[in-house]
Amino acid sequence: MDGIHDMGGKQGFGRIAVEEDYIFRSAWQRRAFALVEALAWSTPYNTDQHRHAVECVPPADYLRLDYFENWIVASEMLLKEAGLVDQSELDDGRKHFDVDQKSHAPVGVHEIVDATKAGADLRFPEDTQSARFAVGQSVLVSHTQAAGHTRVPRYLRGKTGRIVSDEGVFQFADAVVAGRGPDPQHCYTVVFSAQDLWGEEAQVGDSLCADLWEAYLEPA
Repeated sequence: MDGIHDMGGKQGFGRIAVEEDYIFRSAWQRRAFALVEALAWSTPYNTDQHRHAVECVPPADYLRLDYFENWIVASEMLLKEAGLVDQSELDDGRKHFDVDQKSHAPVGVHEIVDATKAGADLRFPEDTQSARFAVGQSVLVSHTQAAGHTRVPRYLRGKTGRIVSDEGVFQFADAVVAGRGPDPQHCYTVVFSAQDLWGEEAQVGDSLCADLWEAYLEPA
């Protein structure tokens, strides 16, 4: 999905402040992070759908809001769509109707950690799908991308890179968000020359690696 969230390579937004050891600046950010992570395992939506909800935040709001505020806004959108809360509940912070506790039982911290370590069924056995490409092969990132969610930044489209690793078979984020199921396929680490991406102003010898699903790639 092409939107303001895809800011890679854009000019005019100033320097990026890189923090070596990021910490939460406010207690509410820490709480927001914990709430969103807990909701991801106990409600009928997943990480890919949450990412897409963030993409749907109006551009002016996306730029104005804090990173974790966008997380919360996206979660509110998904909770309302799932029928778990209504706007009046979000406004006053109180639940007004009962939820089927069996379907949406609370998830503990240890369950979240265990699910994360296990990959939460995001990865499939290697023999689920045969690989279309091989390590060392040159590939072209397709110009044609999904109208909805996509994990391909615009600055990579139409660029040629080289596969340096086959990371295995994973569910395809674009398909999951679109409701087409997991559509498992290989995901590759592809290396690109910085000068091919950014032109002669890029440092000679620099490169960028991106993890890309097969659906994004074509033989070069």
